[in-house]
Amino acid sequence: MMGMSLLATKSPGTEVQAVLRRLVANVAVALDALPERAEDRVHDIRVGMKKFRAVLRLVEPALPDAAFTALDDLARRLKDHFGSTRDNNVQRELLLDLFEKDRALSLASELGFREEPGVPQVELPDGSIRSTCEALAALVNEIHPVKLTDRDVAMAWIACYRGSRRAMSACVAATGDDHLFHEWRKRVKMLLYQSATIGPPVNAVVPKADRLATELGSHHDLAILTQRLSERLAGSTAERAALSRKKFLARRALVRGRPIFSEKPSAISRRMKLP
Repeated sequence: MMGMSLLATKSPGTEVQAVLRRLVANVAVALDALPERAEDRVHDIRVGMKKFRAVLRLVEPALPDAAFTALDDLARRLKDHFGSTRDNNVQRELLLDLFEKDRALSLASELGFREEPGVPQVELPDGSIRSTCEALAALVNEIHPVKLTDRDVAMAWIACYRGSRRAMSACVAATGDDHLFHEWRKRVKMLLYQSATIGPPVNAVVPKADRLATELGSHHDLAILTQRLSERLAGSTAERAALSRKKFLARRALVRGRPIFSEKPSAISRRMKLP
């Protein structure tokens, strides 16, 4: 799709199916390559399945409900398998970012990390995870989204944009709610993945959202760390430092998000000449 718009193709459903196939194939390669460069492979698998779930929503109007649900569930299962491993690695790295090395090592021990910061760990895939990937690949090959139209794709993208905008508004109303910021982050990432797949003209609507997504991701990582600190080291200087950084990122994300999501979805629909 480099330089080309999905909205200009004759068969957007076939194009989306091809994207889904590539994403699953790339995850299969990453699974087979483990444990070599484990941290990178885990990242590739998780991002690949996040992209898959985002792109899948573009083709949802052309799929039976049961098929969509089955595809989404399998992709989520692959992503979540490495979730705790990823979170632990990131939190150890956060300790090194926030504190001097000796203090970070001490905190890692107090928080119950078995490995020191800077030493990534990975849970190797078992047979069930490989079977899940194979089942996902087979199911992608079975779908036939030939009835998908460019209007379906555009409307799905606008629905995602609307959801991102509403999630931001919820964060404005409750700036201290980590769950709301996490929901906003997920929707922004989904919007970015969809925009990259569709190409022009929608990817021009949110050109700076990648930086926003990165900041929201950092906020989420700090939310996990502060929760762990509050459970084991409540009231400590470490907890206060992490909480202060998290609040700063929340404020900055809201400042960055307002101009990105200033346009109403209805205005975008009119500009794209959608009914």
